[in-house]
Order: sequence, then structure tokens, then C-alpha cells
Amino acid sequence: MATHRDREMEELVTVVLRRDSRIDLSEISVRVDDGVVYLSGIVDSAAEKKAAQENLQATAGIERIVDQLTLRNYVQKSDEELRHAVKQFLIRDIDVDAQPIDVEACGGVVTLRGRVASYAQKTEAECVAWWIPGVTDVVSHIEVDGIMEPPQEPDY
Repeated sequence: MATHRDREMEELVTVVLRRDSRIDLSEISVRVDDGVVYLSGIVDSAAEKKAAQENLQATAGIERIVDQLTLRNYVQKSDEELRHAVKQFLIRDIDVDAQPIDVEACGGVVTLRGRVASYAQKTEAECVAWWIPGVTDVVSHIEVDGIMEPPQEPDY
């Protein structure tokens, strides 16, 4: 039986997800058990799934999320097909200079590398990659011109 706190957390999670227009809650179930948030059901894209995760990770009080969401109509593509599709969508996007961006794909995971002129281009390139059918994750190593990365803490 769900505790009072778990029921309150379920309501909070539902409100948080409902506020994001990228997420269709009609086929998503939310359950909280002993403080752990369980998401199950069907989403239309990896981007929708990522949006749900990001919203919950940014919500105070949520310590653990178990993502059991499945992608509707998931079409597995070869690494080369996926790489080509992402690159073509980047080229067609007027907000991104795709020329300096290298695209790699391996098992649904797309890795972006290169340098762009602004954070807006970096963010747009990442978003474009997320919305390509067959993409399950995006790893971005895109750097922004003129911006120094913060120094890494030494491992002792």
C-alpha cells in the first residue's frame, strides 16, 4: 500500500511531466514506491523519454528514477544509416553550421564532435540528433569557439 508521501510524490511527478509540452502523458504511468519513481508506458521518441528524465532529475525530492518507458515504433538503423541521417538533418537545419560537426553512431548512440560558434548552435545540434528515429542516446563533445572548458579536478 502506498504511503502518503509516495502518493504526494506521484502527484508531483504527474504535474511536472504534464507541464512539459514535449511529453504526452496519455500513455505514461507513474508509480512511486518507497520514494522510488517508476515510469512505464510508451513514448513516441527518445527525445520525449529524455525530456521526462530531465524533468524528474531537476525536481527536488526525487532521488531515484526507474525508467521502464519503451519507444513506439522504434526502428533500429545501422550505424551508418543513423550517422548519415543525423548529418543530413544537421545540414538542413538553418540554425546549425553542420560542416565542423562530426557524427559517429554505434548501436543507437550518436556522438557529436566539433566546434561551433555559439551555445545556441551546440544546443540545436544536440536537439536535432535526439529527434532522429533510431537514436537512443546522444553524447555531445561539441565545443563552443572562444569558450574555455573549466579545468578538470585532479584525480588523487
